Amino acid sequence: MGDMPSALESFLGKQAKGLSVNSVSRFKQQWEAEDDQWRKCDLSKRRYIYI
Repeated sequence: MGDMPSALESFLGKQAKGLSVNSVSRFKQQWEAEDDQWRKCDLSKRRYIYI
């Protein structure tokens, strides 16, 4: 994971400096849980405009 800091910096900008691998791992777990919850949402009763 030697490229983790530079990859994070290119994704998050200079504010990514100082993020540890453990912090990134926790964020990733949280994002995966939120994504899983979103994918299970029933959107069938909502109306959308397609452009």
